Amino acid sequence: MGKLVSKSQNAFVEGRQILDASLIANEAIHSMQNSGGGGILCKLDIEKAYDHVNWSFLFWLMEMMGFGAKWISWIQWCIGTVSFSVLINGTSSGFFKSSRGLRQGDPLSPYLFVIVMEALSCLLKRAKEGGFLSGWHLSAMSGLKVNLDKSEIIAVGRVENVEEVALEFGCKVSRLPSTYLGLPLGARFKEVATWDGVEERLRKRLSIWKRQYISKGGRMTLIRSTLSSMPIYCMSLFQMPRSVSLRLEHKRKGGLGVRSLALLNKALLCKWSWRFAVEREALWRQVISAKYGEEEGGWRSCVVRGSFGVGLWKAIRRGWEAVGNNLAYAVGNGRRIRFWEDKWCGDDKLCSLFPSLYAISLDKEAWVADVWSHSGGGVWAPRFSRSINDWEVIEVERLLLRLQGRRVYSDVEDEVIWTKAKDKRFSVKSLYKDLDPERREEFPANIIWNSLVPPRMFMELSFLSIWSFMGAPLFNKRSVIGVARALCGKGKEEVWRAAPLCLFWIVWKERNSRAFENVEHTFQGCKSVLLCNLWAWSRGLFVSGPTSVVDFVDWIGHG
Repeated sequence: MGKLVSKSQNAFVEGRQILDASLIANEAIHSMQNSGGGGILCKLDIEKAYDHVNWSFLFWLMEMMGFGAKWISWIQWCIGTVSFSVLINGTSSGFFKSSRGLRQGDPLSPYLFVIVMEALSCLLKRAKEGGFLSGWHLSAMSGLKVNLDKSEIIAVGRVENVEEVALEFGCKVSRLPSTYLGLPLGARFKEVATWDGVEERLRKRLSIWKRQYISKGGRMTLIRSTLSSMPIYCMSLFQMPRSVSLRLEHKRKGGLGVRSLALLNKALLCKWSWRFAVEREALWRQVISAKYGEEEGGWRSCVVRGSFGVGLWKAIRRGWEAVGNNLAYAVGNGRRIRFWEDKWCGDDKLCSLFPSLYAISLDKEAWVADVWSHSGGGVWAPRFSRSINDWEVIEVERLLLRLQGRRVYSDVEDEVIWTKAKDKRFSVKSLYKDLDPERREEFPANIIWNSLVPPRMFMELSFLSIWSFMGAPLFNKRSVIGVARALCGKGKEEVWRAAPLCLFWIVWKERNSRAFENVEHTFQGCKSVLLCNLWAWSRGLFVSGPTSVVDFVDWIGHG
């Protein structure tokens, strides 16, 4: 699909993201505002987009794009053999076929619609190249119509007669900040008001849950699966103010296991730096490169100067160090990798491994290709500013020994490698872990929040652990750490340290059962439940241990 449609189409194309369009739009507005001039931004909404697609136009476009007759006939069969029925007073009124439109929910529909919208993209391209818009009427050919009630004209900078232009088009006049693809457009992301919509959605969702009878474990599951993911779309492009992240934090570190929004926001923004390094042909990268420039090698953009404004790239570029510290390079032609200052030959840079040789190198910023000599089948030939002394010969030998087996391939491009993942590809999860390296032994967060332990159990265990850390007399810190280590399997003699917490849980459940359900269990039954719960907690955390309750009892007994 990426080879069929223009670079300006970001939806449903592999390797492109819908966020790309929002980044480009905000950067364009930022440039227009800084230029001191003015311009008009048109937001067009397509009326009943899928329902109005003209099939004849779609098939003609596919033919122009090079689709064969067989392919087109398959698409005709897929969208033309469907029957519809309308319920009148709850009764089906018979079936009828459609003559236009695409079905919602059909996996083919998004791709076919992208092909149709390529016609509009081509018209806009012609308008840019010729300075005017001419040709066919898109609505007449494709069946698509602009919904003027939802379309807007937005003035950027000083623009005269905006109302007259809007009257000519038949749409309304709006102003910045606005929204685009569900994200702020032309807004200052450092202002707290920009995030009011995110906070409001979270508050509404929480108020709904508070009215429902949901257990603590159920609420925890909803928070981790729903609330934690709601701000991610916005955090993937905008830097969240600290005051907002503190308000949205549902749990702190050492609390109930929800990730830090501030660190997650930073990791999400750093993904753009990785994409800038690897997506050399992407439209959004070309926009950023043209606006801010790029450093030699092309792995990152130049440092952004000036105020933040409504531009987004300055905040994104500031996070480069978190990405750059975890990058290595695979040598191809060697034209984009620094010989001394990039990490390409082992786990460290050559300038750090051989500081004395780096100090006397002729060109400290030399590319790998500059140090490679193609004579004699290819050899490494580092150059120095003076003759090598006798005591430096050993260092040169060590350098050449490290370079042994490596060479330059003139027909292969250099590549960047993410060192924090086995597949050498960037992931937000791996960077988040790197940004949050603390492993607090005093609080067993990883022990408590185990997927194999029932939510209602680890909720109580977490609350009791926090309680003990706050100075509650029932348990002390040592007992909590003992529970963590015991459940980790570090020493089975410490398993009994888990007994107080587990016993508390069983007694509390039995008390509620008798008070509210009028159900009384025997002492032997409570003891059996205690053993089962101890085994259930430990089962998900032992590297190797008892696989049944009976084996667990024997294992404890022989400890």
